[in-house]
Order: sequence, then C-alpha cells, then structure tokens
Amino acid sequence: MSQSPDIAADAAEPILAPEEIDALMKAVVPSEQTDAMFATLPPVAQPEHVEAFSFEATDQNGPDRYPLFSHLQQRMAEAFKELWAEVFQREVSIETDGIEQRVYQDILKDDEVKPQVYFVYEVPDYGRMVVACELVLVIAYIDAMLGGQGEAFDNVADTLSPVELRLARRVAASLEKLLAGMWKPVCEMEYSLYKIEVEAQFLAVAAAKEMCFSVQFEVESSEESVGLISLHFPRTFLEPVLDKLRTVDSDETKIMDAEWAKRLEKSIAQVPLLARLEFGQCHLDIQQFLALRAGDFLPLRKNEHDPATLWVSSSPMFEAMPGSQDGQLAAELLAPLSQENREI
Repeated sequence: MSQSPDIAADAAEPILAPEEIDALMKAVVPSEQTDAMFATLPPVAQPEHVEAFSFEATDQNGPDRYPLFSHLQQRMAEAFKELWAEVFQREVSIETDGIEQRVYQDILKDDEVKPQVYFVYEVPDYGRMVVACELVLVIAYIDAMLGGQGEAFDNVADTLSPVELRLARRVAASLEKLLAGMWKPVCEMEYSLYKIEVEAQFLAVAAAKEMCFSVQFEVESSEESVGLISLHFPRTFLEPVLDKLRTVDSDETKIMDAEWAKRLEKSIAQVPLLARLEFGQCHLDIQQFLALRAGDFLPLRKNEHDPATLWVSSSPMFEAMPGSQDGQLAAELLAPLSQENREI
C-alpha cells in the first residue's frame, strides 16, 4: 500500500532535533560512547553559500505593518498639492518621498543639514506631533501668500524674521486644516498649534529614544524653491489608532473612501473662484509706466469687436463678448477655449 504524500513527507523529517538526540544519548550512555556512535554516521551536507542575517534587517512594528497609514499620506500629498497650487497660482510638484520609522533624537539633527521651521501641534487624548518645513519653502510660501511669485530670494537665511514668523502662523493654520482632514476618514482629531520653533532642541514633542513614524514630501514650487516637508508622529501619538491603521483593502476601507470622496466633492464645490474679463494686454517698461497720467490711452492691440478672454483664477477658460445687461457691465460667454489655447 502506498503512503500519501503528506505521510511520506512527515516520515522523512526527523522526529527529534539534533540537540534533543544529543541530550538523550548523554543521559543513557557516557559521552565517549555517544561521540563514537555519531562518528559512524555519514556527514551532513553543508550549503555552499550562506548569507549573513541581521536581526535588525526587518522591523515587525514599523509603518509597513499599517497600510492605511501609507494610504492617508498619499491623500495628504494630494491635499498639499491643491493648497500650494491655490496659493502659488500655478502647478506645484509634491511627491511622497518615503515613510520610515525614526528615533526622535535623530529627527532633531535634521536642522544641521538645512534650516527648518517646526510647527508643533497638539491633539487632545493623543499628544503632540511636529511638521518640519525647510526654511526655503516657508519663505517662498509667505512670498506667494503676499502676492509675490513664491520665490525664496534669500537662500542663505538661517531663520525667519519677526514679520515672517508672524506670517508663519497663517501657514500653520493651513497645515492644521490639512492634518485634521487627512485623519477624518479614520477618526476625528482636533489639531491646535502649540508653537512655531526654529530651534529643534526646544520642540518638546517626544522622549529622545521614542520611535516616530516619519513621512517626507518633496516640494518643488520653482527651480529655486525645492525642499522637504516632513511629518513626524511619535508612536505614543499613534497608539490609540494603530489597530485601525492595520486595515487593508476591505469593505470598511471602501466605505471610508466613499465618505471621504463625498466630503471632498462637497468641499471643492464651495471653494470660491475669481473670474475676470481681460480685454487685452500691452507691454510697458518702467519708464513708460511711471510717465502715465490721467487721460493717457493704452494700446491693447485688439480690434473693438474682437471677443475678450474670461479667466478663472490663473487659467483662461472662455471667449466672451463684453456688453451690458440691466445697466451693468456684463460678458456673454461665446465658447470654451480649447486646451491648446489655455496655455499661458
């Protein structure tokens, strides 16, 4: 009668481990007889190549164990991109640059490489976390917020001026909303700004040896303004939601995605847009501009009956004919501009 494959496989495996056999033989006969008996056995074939194994090579409790955490950071990157594009009035490149587990005291050394601005937030029942922005990005954001081109002209600066520090609170308020929105599909978190700091040793966010989940976003708003924004969540901060963050692709995740998409659609629908009608353009140098006086005419290089361009925010969207309605200036929309004609 032939044996089943499972039984045959079990029969091929030794019943006792080598150390168990050694201990049993020593208990029955003297060690000299045991060595003699083992000397008669054929040698065990050894593998030709054995790679070194490091017990620190795998982290059983790092971010990889929590797939929903990585999913939330991808959403955060999209939210960052929308916010910065709105402030800078142009497309801004923002990519997730990695998620890793770091020791808090190592995070404090980042400002030794490039000057940082730290936004420390506090959440009831969770604790504190920190958002670290490279100084060049904060200066560029403030410049764009004030109507500039979003450039960091002083790349050698190593701190914020008193005025920039006050304006940085508006940056902090924007980040606060993004962080609360990021967590909303999982739980409600009420973020409040604890402090803005430029010296890492004064942050007081976590113990020196505490592990943190750290997320980096690479931001490129211009050729001169390229840097990193880092989110650092101490493990004690994440402890209350770690079980939820283990969630993988399931019905629960799909329900949360649908709810998040519905809230996003509703929020986008309420975003105010600025529409303006542009009749034409002309180019002046500084001397000509300073010489302008009341009664002067500007040559717009456009025929009287040509349609004007209706802009929405920073994008040309429609051809429109200027006119009036009910005694007020108005514009009749003629046709949407093609994608090629929207290029600025």
